[in-house]
Amino acid sequence: MVNLINRLRLAKRVWFEIGKMKRLARLFGAWLVAGLLSGSAVAGPEIAGIAVKEGVVELSVRLARPFDWQGIKFVSIKSFANDPPWFPPTHHELTFGHHEGGVLEWFQFDYIEIGNYKVTGEFTVEAKLGRRKIIGKFDPGTNLLKFDGLDYEPFVKTPTITVKSSTDLKSWKTVSKLQEVDKERKWQTPVSVQFDPGEGAHRFFVIQVKGDE
Repeated sequence: MVNLINRLRLAKRVWFEIGKMKRLARLFGAWLVAGLLSGSAVAGPEIAGIAVKEGVVELSVRLARPFDWQGIKFVSIKSFANDPPWFPPTHHELTFGHHEGGVLEWFQFDYIEIGNYKVTGEFTVEAKLGRRKIIGKFDPGTNLLKFDGLDYEPFVKTPTITVKSSTDLKSWKTVSKLQEVDKERKWQTPVSVQFDPGEGAHRFFVIQVKGDE
């Protein structure tokens, strides 16, 4: 786990069009400024995309989190009927060393199997549940774990995202009206944050990322 307190180093000018009905019809420029504040050797995050729709800005941030068996929850793509049947379908879930090192927890339907595991390669794990031995292989290309005949998607916790704005790069104010960010995201996929930039001329924005990465 690497704690990140990141500002994204970027000098990229983007033009946002303010809604004509609710605001004055004009364009204002925005600079996204950044600087990595963490002492970690892990590469910092980067802007993955910028979009504006109906006056709302959406910034997508790609976080440079390394693959870590213990920090990922794997959820099966396939869903299974619940009991009672009118309950929403369930998905199988896998965690490796999430609560205790070397311990595998496998949630299936309404019960949990607990076993042991060992990492045999960067993307390969060997699990033992009773007399059974199951080899799990993760494919970074497809972003899927193959385990016991099922495909599992990797999910990680989303860190805390803060957006600040400034007109002079000296005084910064936190943007208070951020739209809620999902608590979890798929590993390797960007985090998206949406906010209303408000009235104003040229403005600078900084994205801060805090969390156990």
